[in-house]
Amino acid sequence: MIQIQRWHKNPIIAPSPDCAWRSRHTFNPGAVFDGQKVRMLFTGGGTDPARELCLGYAESTDGFHFDQSAEPFFSPSEIDGEFDHGTVDDARITELEGDYYIAYAARAMPQSRWYAGERPQNAPNNNATWTQNLRRVGLARTRDWKTVERLGPLTSEHLCDANVVLFPERINGDFVILHRPTPTIPWYIYNKYCPGTMWIAFSKDLGNWGWEGIQPTSQPWSIGESDHSRDYLLIRPEYDWEAQKIGASGVPIATDEGWLMLYHEVDVHGVYRIGALLLDRNNPRRVIARTRRPVMVPEYEYETNTGLYPNCIFPCANVVIGDDIFVYYGAADLTCCVATIKLKTLLDHVLSERTVQG
Repeated sequence: MIQIQRWHKNPIIAPSPDCAWRSRHTFNPGAVFDGQKVRMLFTGGGTDPARELCLGYAESTDGFHFDQSAEPFFSPSEIDGEFDHGTVDDARITELEGDYYIAYAARAMPQSRWYAGERPQNAPNNNATWTQNLRRVGLARTRDWKTVERLGPLTSEHLCDANVVLFPERINGDFVILHRPTPTIPWYIYNKYCPGTMWIAFSKDLGNWGWEGIQPTSQPWSIGESDHSRDYLLIRPEYDWEAQKIGASGVPIATDEGWLMLYHEVDVHGVYRIGALLLDRNNPRRVIARTRRPVMVPEYEYETNTGLYPNCIFPCANVVIGDDIFVYYGAADLTCCVATIKLKTLLDHVLSERTVQG
């Protein structure tokens, strides 16, 4: 297996007992390099009931040593009834046309209040992200890393969705995202989406992605393929180590060979591993190459035997600095860590194990 080198001083960010919003865990870091600094947004969780999960900010000039802000950068909406009033987490950051776009997972209610029997006020009766408090992905934007603008929900309220990654350039005039949608009750909603698969969607305006026609129904056959004409299956699980689910990790990297990207894989025992893909540069629906074995697996103590979810490595960023890829990942849902690999080394490895499709 190819070696992605962990930094010998991992973790790079850990919980702080003296800080209520990140006293229990700091994990799943998204990041971007602006040419001078690595800008990071990590998920923080602690004892602050208003911020059960929020996004903290950290920055670094060398990619390893990070200065953290004392206060959260992005918190759940203060408005009861908003899709992200409960939690915000697992950010992916894309630089696109002069802006930094932040795709983040969200819930309408904090999990602790939800399990205690509370429900959001004025919640629709037939939307899964409200009735079951499932994850919906939102989009935000910043230019200066001081102010941030909420752009609203990005995915359907009828689906549990996560792992949304926005490509760093338009392709044939379209914005493009990767996502992992799941129909929560297969007989209640048109079952186009298979659990555990990765999808790719296209939009002219960051708004219409092709799932607007999704509606709960007792007659699944009543919704046709045309309602989802901008959303396509990219890959499904093929190997034992990804049997449960697969999802996009960091923002795809543009190379002369295609879009190089990492994705996470989960087996039936819940163990998280990392694989790699290469997508066609002009038609990213086409998979050029896909690793037949993981490129990274849980190995170190801080990944396997500690934290809230042992045996979990979960990258939300693969940042290119010079000739290297800095992979920023959450370890065991507890800490933030970093590993590095040469861009050419990873690209050559993916091409050497190619399983060409389409």
